Amino acid sequence: MLNTPFLLALLSFAVSAQAVPPQAEPKLEESAPEVERIWSARNVEHLYNRAGFGARPAEVEYALRQRPAAFVKQLLEGFAPTSDPLFIDIPAMPERREFEEREEFEKAQNRFRAEERRVLTSFAGWWFDQMVEAKHPLQERMVLFWHGYFTSSTRDVKRTAAMVAQNELFRRHALGNFSELAHAIVRDPAMLEYLDNNENRKDRPNENLARELMELFTLGEGNYTEFDIKEGARALTGWRTTDDKTGSYFQPRNHDTGAKTILGKTARFDADGFVDLLLAQPACPRWVARKLITHFEGVEPDEARLAEYASFLVEKRWELKPFFTKLFLDPRFYRDSVRAERISSPVEYLVGATRRLGITVPPQILWLGAGQLGQRLFDPPSVKGWEGGEAWITTSTLLGRGNMAGMLIGVVKLEDVLREDPLEVEPEGEMMGGDMMGGDSMPDSGAKDAKKAGKRKADLGAEMGGLQRMTNEMYFPRINLTARMQRAKIAGDRQIVDTLADELLPVPLSETSRAALLAFLRTERSALSLEDGRLLAAGVKSEDVLRRLAHLILSLPEAQLG
Repeated sequence: MLNTPFLLALLSFAVSAQAVPPQAEPKLEESAPEVERIWSARNVEHLYNRAGFGARPAEVEYALRQRPAAFVKQLLEGFAPTSDPLFIDIPAMPERREFEEREEFEKAQNRFRAEERRVLTSFAGWWFDQMVEAKHPLQERMVLFWHGYFTSSTRDVKRTAAMVAQNELFRRHALGNFSELAHAIVRDPAMLEYLDNNENRKDRPNENLARELMELFTLGEGNYTEFDIKEGARALTGWRTTDDKTGSYFQPRNHDTGAKTILGKTARFDADGFVDLLLAQPACPRWVARKLITHFEGVEPDEARLAEYASFLVEKRWELKPFFTKLFLDPRFYRDSVRAERISSPVEYLVGATRRLGITVPPQILWLGAGQLGQRLFDPPSVKGWEGGEAWITTSTLLGRGNMAGMLIGVVKLEDVLREDPLEVEPEGEMMGGDMMGGDSMPDSGAKDAKKAGKRKADLGAEMGGLQRMTNEMYFPRINLTARMQRAKIAGDRQIVDTLADELLPVPLSETSRAALLAFLRTERSALSLEDGRLLAAGVKSEDVLRRLAHLILSLPEAQLG
Protein backbone atom coordinates (compact mmCIF):
# COMPACT_ATOMS: atom_id res chain seq x y z
CA MET A 1 0.00 0.00 0.00
CA LEU A 2 1.01 3.67 -0.14
CA ASN A 3 3.82 4.82 2.11
CA THR A 4 5.16 8.00 3.67
CA PRO A 5 6.99 9.29 0.57
CA PHE A 6 3.73 9.13 -1.33
CA LEU A 7 1.97 11.21 1.29
CA LEU A 8 4.83 13.73 1.18
CA ALA A 9 4.43 13.90 -2.57
CA LEU A 10 0.74 14.65 -2.12
CA LEU A 11 1.57 17.43 0.31
CA SER A 12 3.99 18.88 -2.20
CA PHE A 13 1.17 19.28 -4.66
CA ALA A 14 -0.91 21.20 -2.15
CA VAL A 15 1.92 23.77 -2.03
CA SER A 16 2.38 24.02 -5.81
CA ALA A 17 -0.39 22.53 -7.91
CA GLN A 18 0.94 23.94 -11.15
CA ALA A 19 4.44 24.99 -12.10
CA VAL A 20 3.20 27.15 -14.99
CA PRO A 21 1.56 30.46 -14.02
CA PRO A 22 -1.62 31.44 -15.85
CA GLN A 23 -1.13 33.61 -18.92
CA ALA A 24 -3.40 35.75 -21.02
CA GLU A 25 -5.57 33.69 -23.36
CA PRO A 26 -4.90 34.21 -27.06
CA LYS A 27 -7.54 35.96 -29.12
CA LEU A 28 -8.82 34.02 -32.07
CA GLU A 29 -8.33 36.84 -34.56
CA GLU A 30 -4.69 37.11 -33.52
CA SER A 31 -3.76 33.45 -33.49
CA ALA A 32 -6.21 31.38 -35.54
CA PRO A 33 -3.77 31.07 -38.49
CA GLU A 34 -0.92 30.38 -36.11
CA VAL A 35 -1.69 26.88 -34.85
CA GLU A 36 1.40 25.53 -36.60
CA ARG A 37 3.59 27.90 -34.60
CA ILE A 38 2.35 26.37 -31.34
CA TRP A 39 2.69 22.78 -32.54
CA SER A 40 4.97 21.76 -29.66
CA ALA A 41 5.51 18.54 -27.74
CA ARG A 42 3.47 19.84 -24.86
CA ASN A 43 0.54 20.84 -27.07
CA VAL A 44 0.68 17.58 -28.99
CA GLU A 45 0.50 15.65 -25.72
CA HIS A 46 -2.37 17.87 -24.63
CA LEU A 47 -4.23 16.89 -27.81
CA TYR A 48 -3.53 13.20 -27.22
CA ASN A 49 -4.73 13.55 -23.62
CA ARG A 50 -8.03 15.13 -24.60
CA ALA A 51 -8.74 13.37 -27.91
CA GLY A 52 -7.52 9.98 -26.71
CA PHE A 53 -6.00 8.41 -23.62
CA GLY A 54 -2.55 9.91 -23.47
CA ALA A 55 0.56 9.39 -25.56
CA ARG A 56 3.82 7.52 -25.43
CA PRO A 57 6.99 9.48 -26.32
CA ALA A 58 7.20 7.87 -29.76
CA GLU A 59 3.62 8.91 -30.50
CA VAL A 60 4.39 12.52 -29.60
CA GLU A 61 7.44 12.43 -31.87
CA TYR A 62 5.32 11.03 -34.69
CA ALA A 63 2.75 13.83 -34.35
CA LEU A 64 5.46 16.50 -34.32
CA ARG A 65 6.66 15.28 -37.71
CA GLN A 66 3.17 15.91 -39.14
CA ARG A 67 1.52 19.21 -39.94
CA PRO A 68 -1.31 19.91 -37.48
CA ALA A 69 -4.11 19.66 -40.05
CA ALA A 70 -2.79 16.36 -41.39
CA PHE A 71 -2.44 14.90 -37.91
CA VAL A 72 -5.92 16.00 -36.83
CA LYS A 73 -7.34 14.41 -39.98
CA GLN A 74 -5.59 11.16 -39.10
CA LEU A 75 -6.87 11.42 -35.54
CA LEU A 76 -10.41 11.65 -36.91
CA GLU A 77 -9.91 8.69 -39.26
CA GLY A 78 -7.92 6.46 -36.92
CA PHE A 79 -4.29 5.34 -36.96
CA ALA A 80 -4.94 1.70 -37.88
CA PRO A 81 -7.90 -0.49 -38.83
CA THR A 82 -9.98 -1.08 -35.74
CA SER A 83 -10.56 -4.53 -34.32
CA ASP A 84 -13.49 -6.61 -35.47
CA PRO A 85 -16.50 -6.40 -33.15
CA LEU A 86 -16.36 -8.90 -30.32
CA PHE A 87 -18.48 -11.95 -31.07
CA ILE A 88 -21.01 -12.28 -28.26
CA ASP A 89 -22.95 -15.50 -27.73
CA ILE A 90 -25.96 -14.03 -25.97
CA PRO A 91 -27.41 -16.47 -23.42
CA ALA A 92 -31.02 -17.50 -23.86
CA MET A 93 -33.33 -16.24 -21.15
CA PRO A 94 -35.14 -19.08 -19.34
CA GLU A 95 -38.94 -19.02 -19.26
CA ARG A 96 -41.01 -20.53 -16.48
CA ARG A 97 -43.17 -22.58 -18.84
CA GLU A 98 -40.10 -24.52 -19.97
CA PHE A 99 -39.66 -26.14 -16.54
CA GLU A 100 -41.94 -28.45 -14.62
CA GLU A 101 -40.35 -27.75 -11.27
CA ARG A 102 -39.77 -24.28 -9.85
CA GLU A 103 -36.46 -25.42 -8.39
CA GLU A 104 -35.16 -26.25 -11.86
CA PHE A 105 -36.36 -22.91 -13.15
CA GLU A 106 -34.51 -21.09 -10.36
CA LYS A 107 -31.32 -23.03 -11.15
CA ALA A 108 -31.68 -22.00 -14.80
CA GLN A 109 -32.15 -18.40 -13.70
CA ASN A 110 -28.94 -18.55 -11.69
CA ARG A 111 -27.03 -20.00 -14.65
CA PHE A 112 -28.48 -17.28 -16.87
CA ARG A 113 -27.39 -14.54 -14.46
CA ALA A 114 -23.90 -15.99 -14.23
CA GLU A 115 -23.61 -16.17 -18.02
CA GLU A 116 -24.89 -12.60 -18.36
CA ARG A 117 -22.20 -11.41 -15.94
CA ARG A 118 -19.57 -13.34 -17.86
CA VAL A 119 -20.62 -11.76 -21.15
CA LEU A 120 -20.70 -8.27 -19.63
CA THR A 121 -17.24 -8.79 -18.12
CA SER A 122 -15.88 -10.05 -21.44
CA PHE A 123 -17.31 -7.14 -23.41
CA ALA A 124 -16.09 -4.58 -20.88
CA GLY A 125 -12.62 -6.10 -21.18
CA TRP A 126 -12.79 -5.91 -24.98
CA TRP A 127 -13.76 -2.22 -24.75
CA PHE A 128 -10.79 -1.48 -22.49
CA ASP A 129 -8.55 -3.26 -24.98
CA GLN A 130 -9.73 -0.87 -27.70
CA MET A 131 -8.91 2.12 -25.52
CA VAL A 132 -5.46 0.86 -24.58
CA GLU A 133 -4.52 -0.22 -28.11
CA ALA A 134 -5.49 3.26 -29.38
CA LYS A 135 -5.96 2.27 -33.00
CA HIS A 136 -8.70 4.91 -33.10
CA PRO A 137 -8.41 6.74 -29.78
CA LEU A 138 -10.82 9.56 -30.60
CA GLN A 139 -13.52 7.10 -31.60
CA GLU A 140 -13.16 5.25 -28.29
CA ARG A 141 -13.09 8.54 -26.42
CA MET A 142 -16.40 9.46 -28.06
CA VAL A 143 -17.93 6.05 -27.30
CA LEU A 144 -17.09 6.76 -23.67
CA PHE A 145 -18.50 10.28 -23.95
CA TRP A 146 -21.81 9.12 -25.45
CA HIS A 147 -22.05 6.39 -22.79
CA GLY A 148 -22.14 9.14 -20.16
CA TYR A 149 -24.33 11.45 -22.27
CA PHE A 150 -27.09 9.06 -23.41
CA THR A 151 -26.96 7.16 -20.15
CA SER A 152 -28.31 3.68 -19.53
CA SER A 153 -27.39 1.29 -16.74
CA THR A 154 -27.21 -2.47 -16.58
CA ARG A 155 -28.84 -2.28 -13.15
CA ASP A 156 -32.09 -1.12 -14.74
CA VAL A 157 -31.84 -2.56 -18.25
CA LYS A 158 -30.86 -5.97 -16.87
CA ARG A 159 -29.93 -7.45 -20.23
CA THR A 160 -26.31 -7.51 -21.31
CA ALA A 161 -27.32 -7.85 -24.97
CA ALA A 162 -29.12 -4.50 -24.87
CA MET A 163 -26.15 -2.74 -23.24
CA VAL A 164 -23.74 -4.24 -25.77
CA ALA A 165 -26.00 -3.18 -28.65
CA GLN A 166 -26.11 0.36 -27.28
CA ASN A 167 -22.32 0.46 -27.03
CA GLU A 168 -22.11 -0.66 -30.67
CA LEU A 169 -24.61 2.09 -31.58
CA PHE A 170 -22.33 4.67 -29.96
CA ARG A 171 -19.34 3.24 -31.81
CA ARG A 172 -21.11 3.48 -35.19
CA HIS A 173 -22.13 7.09 -34.55
CA ALA A 174 -19.15 8.12 -32.40
CA LEU A 175 -17.85 10.68 -34.89
CA GLY A 176 -20.81 10.68 -37.21
CA ASN A 177 -23.93 12.82 -37.18
CA PHE A 178 -25.57 13.93 -33.94
CA SER A 179 -29.00 14.15 -35.57
CA GLU A 180 -28.80 10.52 -36.69
CA LEU A 181 -27.67 9.44 -33.23
CA ALA A 182 -30.51 11.34 -31.57
CA HIS A 183 -33.03 9.65 -33.84
CA ALA A 184 -31.50 6.24 -33.13
CA ILE A 185 -31.42 6.67 -29.36
CA VAL A 186 -35.22 7.03 -29.04
CA ARG A 187 -35.65 3.51 -30.40
CA ASP A 188 -32.58 1.96 -28.74
CA PRO A 189 -33.70 -1.04 -26.62
CA ALA A 190 -31.50 -0.16 -23.65
CA MET A 191 -32.75 3.44 -23.59
CA LEU A 192 -36.38 2.41 -24.02
CA GLU A 193 -36.06 0.06 -21.05
CA TYR A 194 -33.96 2.40 -18.92
CA LEU A 195 -36.39 5.31 -19.27
CA ASP A 196 -39.54 3.18 -19.08
CA ASN A 197 -40.89 3.75 -22.57
CA ASN A 198 -42.38 0.25 -22.51
CA GLU A 199 -44.90 1.79 -20.12
CA ASN A 200 -45.52 4.78 -22.41
CA ARG A 201 -48.95 4.14 -23.96
CA LYS A 202 -51.51 6.42 -25.57
CA ASP A 203 -53.96 5.89 -22.72
CA ARG A 204 -51.25 6.17 -20.02
CA PRO A 205 -48.21 8.21 -21.10
CA ASN A 206 -44.89 7.86 -19.28
CA GLU A 207 -42.87 11.06 -19.38
CA ASN A 208 -39.39 9.76 -18.49
CA LEU A 209 -37.90 9.47 -21.98
CA ALA A 210 -39.46 12.74 -23.17
CA ARG A 211 -38.17 14.57 -20.10
CA GLU A 212 -34.58 13.37 -20.43
CA LEU A 213 -34.62 13.80 -24.19
CA MET A 214 -35.31 17.49 -23.62
CA GLU A 215 -33.46 18.13 -20.36
CA LEU A 216 -30.26 16.10 -20.83
CA PHE A 217 -29.98 15.16 -24.49
CA THR A 218 -31.00 18.20 -26.55
CA LEU A 219 -32.19 21.43 -24.91
CA GLY A 220 -31.24 21.74 -21.26
CA GLU A 221 -33.36 23.05 -18.41
CA GLY A 222 -35.25 26.27 -18.95
CA ASN A 223 -35.91 25.70 -22.65
CA TYR A 224 -39.18 23.75 -22.36
CA THR A 225 -42.20 23.47 -20.10
CA GLU A 226 -43.87 20.63 -18.23
CA PHE A 227 -46.64 20.78 -20.83
CA ASP A 228 -44.03 20.24 -23.57
CA ILE A 229 -42.85 17.13 -21.73
CA LYS A 230 -46.37 15.73 -21.49
CA GLU A 231 -47.00 16.34 -25.18
CA GLY A 232 -43.58 14.97 -26.10
CA ALA A 233 -44.34 11.77 -24.20
CA ARG A 234 -47.41 11.31 -26.39
CA ALA A 235 -45.19 11.55 -29.48
CA LEU A 236 -42.97 8.74 -28.15
CA THR A 237 -45.80 6.31 -27.43
CA GLY A 238 -45.72 3.00 -29.24
CA TRP A 239 -41.99 2.30 -29.18
CA ARG A 240 -41.27 -0.82 -27.14
CA THR A 241 -38.56 -3.40 -26.59
CA THR A 242 -38.93 -7.02 -27.52
CA ASP A 243 -39.65 -9.37 -24.61
CA ASP A 244 -35.96 -10.29 -24.28
CA LYS A 245 -34.96 -6.60 -24.63
CA THR A 246 -32.54 -7.35 -27.45
CA GLY A 247 -34.52 -5.35 -30.01
CA SER A 248 -37.23 -2.73 -30.37
CA TYR A 249 -40.32 -2.27 -32.51
CA PHE A 250 -43.17 0.15 -33.10
CA GLN A 251 -46.61 -0.91 -31.86
CA PRO A 252 -49.17 1.25 -33.71
CA ARG A 253 -52.08 0.42 -31.41
CA ASN A 254 -50.23 2.00 -28.47
CA HIS A 255 -49.22 5.16 -30.34
CA ASP A 256 -51.14 8.39 -29.81
CA THR A 257 -51.89 9.63 -33.32
CA GLY A 258 -53.58 12.83 -32.20
CA ALA A 259 -52.27 16.35 -32.62
CA LYS A 260 -49.68 17.50 -30.06
CA THR A 261 -48.52 21.00 -29.28
CA ILE A 262 -44.82 21.02 -28.41
CA LEU A 263 -42.68 24.14 -28.07
CA GLY A 264 -45.40 26.18 -29.72
CA LYS A 265 -45.77 23.89 -32.76
CA THR A 266 -48.87 21.78 -33.36
CA ALA A 267 -48.77 18.63 -35.48
CA ARG A 268 -49.33 14.88 -35.28
CA PHE A 269 -45.80 14.39 -33.98
CA ASP A 270 -44.34 10.90 -33.77
CA ALA A 271 -40.89 10.01 -32.35
CA ASP A 272 -38.95 11.21 -35.41
CA GLY A 273 -41.01 14.37 -35.72
CA PHE A 274 -40.45 15.13 -32.06
CA VAL A 275 -36.67 14.69 -32.40
CA ASP A 276 -36.63 16.85 -35.54
CA LEU A 277 -38.49 19.58 -33.65
CA LEU A 278 -35.95 19.48 -30.81
CA LEU A 279 -33.02 19.64 -33.21
CA ALA A 280 -34.54 22.72 -34.84
CA GLN A 281 -34.58 24.67 -31.55
CA PRO A 282 -31.78 27.28 -31.15
CA ALA A 283 -31.06 25.83 -27.70
CA CYS A 284 -30.14 22.42 -29.12
CA PRO A 285 -26.87 23.20 -30.94
CA ARG A 286 -25.85 25.39 -28.01
CA TRP A 287 -26.47 22.52 -25.60
CA VAL A 288 -24.54 19.98 -27.66
CA ALA A 289 -21.67 22.36 -28.43
CA ARG A 290 -21.35 23.34 -24.76
CA LYS A 291 -21.24 19.70 -23.69
CA LEU A 292 -18.59 18.78 -26.27
CA ILE A 293 -16.34 21.78 -25.68
CA THR A 294 -16.59 21.46 -21.90
CA HIS A 295 -15.73 17.77 -22.07
CA PHE A 296 -12.67 18.26 -24.26
CA GLU A 297 -11.40 21.51 -22.75
CA GLY A 298 -12.41 21.02 -19.14
CA VAL A 299 -13.92 24.52 -18.87
CA GLU A 300 -17.14 25.94 -20.27
CA PRO A 301 -16.83 28.19 -23.32
CA ASP A 302 -17.66 31.87 -23.08
CA GLU A 303 -20.80 33.14 -24.78
CA ALA A 304 -19.13 34.30 -27.99
CA ARG A 305 -17.27 31.04 -28.48
CA LEU A 306 -20.35 28.97 -27.70
CA ALA A 307 -22.40 30.89 -30.26
CA GLU A 308 -19.64 30.43 -32.83
CA TYR A 309 -19.44 26.65 -32.39
CA ALA A 310 -23.21 26.17 -32.11
CA SER A 311 -23.68 28.03 -35.39
CA PHE A 312 -20.93 25.95 -36.99
CA LEU A 313 -22.60 22.72 -35.85
CA VAL A 314 -25.85 23.73 -37.54
CA GLU A 315 -23.99 24.91 -40.64
CA LYS A 316 -22.40 21.46 -40.94
CA ARG A 317 -25.78 19.77 -40.43
CA TRP A 318 -24.76 18.16 -37.14
CA GLU A 319 -21.71 16.40 -38.60
CA LEU A 320 -19.17 15.90 -35.82
CA LYS A 321 -15.92 15.51 -37.77
CA PRO A 322 -15.94 19.12 -39.03
CA PHE A 323 -16.74 20.23 -35.48
CA PHE A 324 -13.71 18.43 -34.06
CA THR A 325 -11.48 19.55 -36.91
CA LYS A 326 -12.33 23.14 -36.04
CA LEU A 327 -11.89 22.53 -32.30
CA PHE A 328 -8.54 20.75 -32.47
CA LEU A 329 -7.08 23.32 -34.89
CA ASP A 330 -8.32 26.24 -32.79
CA PRO A 331 -5.38 27.86 -30.91
CA ARG A 332 -7.75 28.53 -28.01
CA PHE A 333 -7.90 24.78 -27.45
CA TYR A 334 -4.22 24.95 -26.44
CA ARG A 335 -4.37 28.00 -24.15
CA ASP A 336 -2.76 27.77 -20.72
CA SER A 337 -6.08 27.94 -18.89
CA VAL A 338 -7.11 24.70 -20.64
CA ARG A 339 -3.92 22.63 -20.63
CA ALA A 340 -3.37 20.54 -17.50
CA GLU A 341 -6.61 21.85 -15.99
CA ARG A 342 -8.93 18.87 -16.50
CA ILE A 343 -9.14 16.02 -13.97
CA SER A 344 -9.02 12.65 -15.71
CA SER A 345 -11.81 10.19 -15.06
CA PRO A 346 -10.89 6.80 -13.52
CA VAL A 347 -11.11 5.16 -16.95
CA GLU A 348 -8.91 7.82 -18.52
CA TYR A 349 -6.43 7.57 -15.66
CA LEU A 350 -6.07 3.78 -15.73
CA VAL A 351 -5.99 3.49 -19.53
CA GLY A 352 -3.49 6.36 -19.74
CA ALA A 353 -1.24 4.85 -17.06
CA THR A 354 -1.32 1.47 -18.78
CA ARG A 355 -0.42 3.02 -22.12
CA ARG A 356 2.40 5.17 -20.72
CA LEU A 357 3.88 2.24 -18.81
CA GLY A 358 3.73 0.15 -21.98
CA ILE A 359 2.44 -2.91 -20.15
CA THR A 360 -0.23 -5.49 -20.86
CA VAL A 361 -2.87 -5.72 -18.14
CA PRO A 362 -5.87 -8.08 -18.06
CA PRO A 363 -8.55 -5.62 -19.24
CA GLN A 364 -11.14 -6.86 -16.76
CA ILE A 365 -8.80 -5.66 -14.02
CA LEU A 366 -9.00 -2.16 -15.49
CA TRP A 367 -12.79 -2.39 -15.63
CA LEU A 368 -13.08 -3.46 -12.00
CA GLY A 369 -10.45 -0.94 -10.92
CA ALA A 370 -12.20 1.97 -12.64
CA GLY A 371 -15.46 0.88 -11.04
CA GLN A 372 -13.96 1.00 -7.60
CA LEU A 373 -12.58 4.46 -8.30
CA GLY A 374 -16.08 5.65 -9.18
CA GLN A 375 -16.61 4.87 -12.87
CA ARG A 376 -17.91 1.40 -13.61
CA LEU A 377 -18.71 1.23 -17.30
CA PHE A 378 -22.28 0.10 -18.05
CA ASP A 379 -23.29 1.19 -14.56
CA PRO A 380 -23.39 5.03 -14.29
CA PRO A 381 -24.83 6.34 -11.03
CA SER A 382 -27.82 8.19 -12.45
CA VAL A 383 -29.56 9.30 -15.61
CA LYS A 384 -27.18 12.28 -15.61
CA GLY A 385 -24.19 9.97 -15.97
CA TRP A 386 -21.04 10.72 -14.01
CA GLU A 387 -20.64 14.19 -12.51
CA GLY A 388 -16.95 14.33 -13.43
CA GLY A 389 -14.53 17.16 -12.76
CA GLU A 390 -13.53 17.70 -9.16
CA ALA A 391 -16.06 15.06 -8.07
CA TRP A 392 -13.61 12.40 -9.31
CA ILE A 393 -11.09 13.29 -6.62
CA THR A 394 -11.48 12.70 -2.90
CA THR A 395 -8.86 11.71 -0.34
CA SER A 396 -10.05 8.10 -0.71
CA THR A 397 -10.09 7.98 -4.50
CA LEU A 398 -6.73 9.74 -4.77
CA LEU A 399 -5.15 7.13 -2.51
CA GLY A 400 -7.05 4.46 -4.44
CA ARG A 401 -5.63 5.67 -7.74
CA GLY A 402 -2.14 5.44 -6.31
CA ASN A 403 -2.75 1.90 -5.15
CA MET A 404 -4.18 0.94 -8.55
CA ALA A 405 -1.04 2.31 -10.18
CA GLY A 406 1.06 0.26 -7.77
CA MET A 407 -0.89 -2.85 -8.69
CA LEU A 408 -0.25 -2.20 -12.40
CA ILE A 409 3.48 -1.92 -11.77
CA GLY A 410 3.60 -4.90 -9.42
CA VAL A 411 4.40 -3.23 -6.10
CA VAL A 412 0.88 -3.56 -4.64
CA LYS A 413 -1.08 -6.82 -4.47
CA LEU A 414 -4.42 -7.13 -6.19
CA GLU A 415 -6.27 -8.15 -3.02
CA ASP A 416 -5.10 -4.91 -1.40
CA VAL A 417 -6.74 -2.94 -4.21
CA LEU A 418 -9.84 -4.69 -5.55
CA ARG A 419 -12.30 -5.08 -2.70
CA GLU A 420 -15.49 -7.04 -3.12
CA ASP A 421 -17.63 -4.83 -5.32
CA PRO A 422 -21.19 -6.11 -5.60
CA LEU A 423 -23.75 -5.49 -8.25
CA GLU A 424 -27.40 -5.47 -7.26
CA VAL A 425 -29.55 -8.25 -8.69
CA GLU A 426 -33.18 -9.17 -8.50
CA PRO A 427 -34.21 -11.65 -5.80
CA GLU A 428 -34.07 -15.09 -7.35
CA GLY A 429 -37.78 -15.70 -7.12
CA GLU A 430 -38.79 -12.34 -8.63
CA MET A 431 -37.01 -12.24 -11.97
CA MET A 432 -39.80 -11.63 -14.43
CA GLY A 433 -39.56 -11.25 -18.16
CA GLY A 434 -35.80 -11.66 -18.21
CA ASP A 435 -34.86 -9.27 -15.41
CA MET A 436 -31.27 -9.93 -14.45
CA MET A 437 -29.44 -7.09 -12.78
CA GLY A 438 -31.57 -4.67 -10.83
CA GLY A 439 -30.64 -1.98 -8.38
CA ASP A 440 -31.91 0.69 -6.08
CA SER A 441 -29.43 3.34 -7.25
CA MET A 442 -32.01 5.59 -8.87
CA PRO A 443 -31.42 8.68 -11.01
CA ASP A 444 -31.42 11.87 -9.01
CA SER A 445 -33.20 13.96 -11.64
CA GLY A 446 -36.65 12.89 -10.51
CA ALA A 447 -37.45 11.34 -13.87
CA LYS A 448 -37.21 7.73 -12.75
CA ASP A 449 -39.67 6.31 -10.26
CA ALA A 450 -38.29 4.70 -7.14
CA LYS A 451 -38.57 0.98 -7.78
CA LYS A 452 -37.13 -2.45 -7.18
CA ALA A 453 -36.53 -1.73 -3.50
CA GLY A 454 -36.09 -5.33 -2.36
CA LYS A 455 -32.65 -6.39 -3.56
CA ARG A 456 -30.00 -8.76 -2.40
CA LYS A 457 -26.27 -8.34 -2.80
CA ALA A 458 -24.41 -10.55 -5.22
CA ASP A 459 -20.70 -10.15 -5.86
CA LEU A 460 -18.99 -10.80 -9.15
CA GLY A 461 -18.50 -14.38 -8.02
CA ALA A 462 -16.24 -16.47 -10.19
CA GLU A 463 -15.19 -13.44 -12.20
CA MET A 464 -13.56 -11.74 -9.21
CA GLY A 465 -12.01 -14.95 -7.92
CA GLY A 466 -10.69 -15.82 -11.36
CA LEU A 467 -9.18 -12.38 -11.82
CA GLN A 468 -7.51 -12.56 -8.42
CA ARG A 469 -5.97 -15.94 -9.24
CA MET A 470 -4.92 -14.82 -12.71
CA THR A 471 -3.31 -11.64 -11.42
CA ASN A 472 -1.61 -13.16 -8.40
CA GLU A 473 -0.39 -16.29 -10.19
CA MET A 474 0.05 -15.20 -13.80
CA TYR A 475 0.24 -11.42 -14.04
CA PHE A 476 3.80 -10.16 -14.02
CA PRO A 477 4.16 -6.60 -15.31
CA ARG A 478 6.26 -6.87 -18.44
CA ILE A 479 8.32 -3.86 -17.61
CA ASN A 480 12.04 -3.37 -16.99
CA LEU A 481 12.64 0.19 -15.91
CA THR A 482 16.33 -0.48 -15.26
CA ALA A 483 16.85 -1.55 -18.85
CA ARG A 484 14.79 1.39 -20.05
CA MET A 485 17.05 3.85 -18.21
CA GLN A 486 20.23 2.08 -19.35
CA ARG A 487 19.08 2.10 -22.96
CA ALA A 488 18.52 5.86 -22.71
CA LYS A 489 21.93 6.24 -21.05
CA ILE A 490 20.28 7.69 -17.96
CA ALA A 491 22.06 7.29 -14.62
CA GLY A 492 21.87 10.30 -12.26
CA ASP A 493 19.00 10.91 -9.86
CA ARG A 494 17.73 14.03 -11.60
CA GLN A 495 17.91 12.38 -15.02
CA ILE A 496 16.00 9.35 -13.75
CA VAL A 497 13.26 11.46 -12.15
CA ASP A 498 12.88 13.74 -15.16
CA THR A 499 12.87 10.88 -17.65
CA LEU A 500 10.32 8.77 -15.80
CA ALA A 501 8.13 11.78 -15.07
CA ASP A 502 8.22 12.79 -18.73
CA GLU A 503 7.21 9.28 -19.81
CA LEU A 504 4.54 8.65 -17.18
CA LEU A 505 2.88 12.01 -16.54
CA PRO A 506 0.37 13.63 -18.88
CA VAL A 507 1.41 17.12 -17.76
CA PRO A 508 4.71 18.72 -16.70
CA LEU A 509 6.13 17.88 -13.28
CA SER A 510 6.09 20.76 -10.81
CA GLU A 511 9.34 21.79 -9.13
CA THR A 512 7.94 20.97 -5.70
CA SER A 513 6.98 17.45 -6.78
CA ARG A 514 10.35 17.01 -8.47
CA ALA A 515 12.08 17.90 -5.18
CA ALA A 516 9.96 15.35 -3.30
CA LEU A 517 10.78 12.61 -5.83
CA LEU A 518 14.48 13.44 -5.74
CA ALA A 519 14.43 13.24 -1.95
CA PHE A 520 12.82 9.80 -2.16
CA LEU A 521 15.37 8.57 -4.67
CA ARG A 522 18.27 9.97 -2.67
CA THR A 523 17.02 8.24 0.49
CA GLU A 524 16.60 4.89 -1.27
CA ARG A 525 19.99 5.13 -2.96
CA SER A 526 21.72 6.04 0.29
CA ALA A 527 20.15 3.02 1.99
CA LEU A 528 21.92 0.89 -0.64
CA SER A 529 25.19 2.74 -0.03
CA LEU A 530 25.29 3.94 -3.63
CA GLU A 531 26.44 7.31 -4.91
CA ASP A 532 24.45 9.41 -7.35
CA GLY A 533 24.79 7.86 -10.80
CA ARG A 534 25.32 4.31 -9.50
CA LEU A 535 21.74 3.21 -8.76
CA LEU A 536 21.34 1.17 -11.94
CA ALA A 537 24.29 -1.01 -10.92
CA ALA A 538 22.26 -2.44 -8.03
CA GLY A 539 20.50 -5.06 -10.18
CA VAL A 540 17.22 -6.34 -8.74
CA LYS A 541 17.31 -3.71 -6.01
CA SER A 542 17.53 -0.90 -8.55
CA GLU A 543 14.46 -2.23 -10.36
CA ASP A 544 12.55 -2.31 -7.08
CA VAL A 545 13.50 1.32 -6.38
CA LEU A 546 12.59 2.43 -9.90
CA ARG A 547 9.21 0.73 -9.73
CA ARG A 548 8.43 2.38 -6.43
CA LEU A 549 9.52 5.69 -7.92
CA ALA A 550 7.16 5.10 -10.87
CA HIS A 551 4.44 4.27 -8.35
CA LEU A 552 4.96 7.63 -6.65
CA ILE A 553 4.95 9.47 -9.96
CA LEU A 554 1.65 7.89 -10.99
CA SER A 555 0.26 8.71 -7.54
CA LEU A 556 1.05 12.43 -7.83
CA PRO A 557 -1.84 14.82 -8.37
CA GLU A 558 -0.16 15.81 -11.65
CA ALA A 559 -0.91 12.27 -12.83
CA GLN A 560 -4.63 12.88 -12.30
CA LEU A 561 -4.70 15.72 -14.82
CA GLY A 562 -4.85 15.58 -18.55
